[in-house]
Amino acid sequence: MVPARSVVLAGIKHCGKTTLGRLLARRWGVPFLDTDAELEAEFAVRHKRSAGFRDIYRELGEEGFRRLEAEVIDALADGGSVRVIALGGGVVANPFLSPDALRKLGFGVWLDLKLEIAYPRILRRGLPPFLAGSADPEAEFRRICREREPKFRAFAELPFGIETEEPAETVAERLASAIEKEYSK
Repeated sequence: MVPARSVVLAGIKHCGKTTLGRLLARRWGVPFLDTDAELEAEFAVRHKRSAGFRDIYRELGEEGFRRLEAEVIDALADGGSVRVIALGGGVVANPFLSPDALRKLGFGVWLDLKLEIAYPRILRRGLPPFLAGSADPEAEFRRICREREPKFRAFAELPFGIETEEPAETVAERLASAIEKEYSK
């Protein structure tokens, strides 16, 4: 069953938004978009060179990064066909983003991954700029997650808990079932 509107995945860094989003999009035969990739593409157009989102964050600073991110989200919110969209981890806390823009994107799903699983995933990929300068990156990560949790809750039409490390295909199957159940109500 293909959802009637776009499905928008939000959650903390490395909670599986991109991986699960690709699997859901494939299952339903709809396009997949990752806002971090969209941000990189927009940066490349504006600056006539490519850069990864971590480098963009370092170059523009948090405010510049968040302003560009808000512009990308606003552009995506202006319509389009049904798709699966993975939001960057900090999108829900972006002060430059209108709350209506997130609602316009589609059906909000919060991937609520346990922090005990998330932080080791972050370490495997290297500390992002917003944690790298901290004296205690894990404590800072936990603080940021606590601060964003109410924003994820407010965004989500469907909170989806991820309590254990499982194969992505297994989690995607459970997630798809939960979303499809919501649409059958």
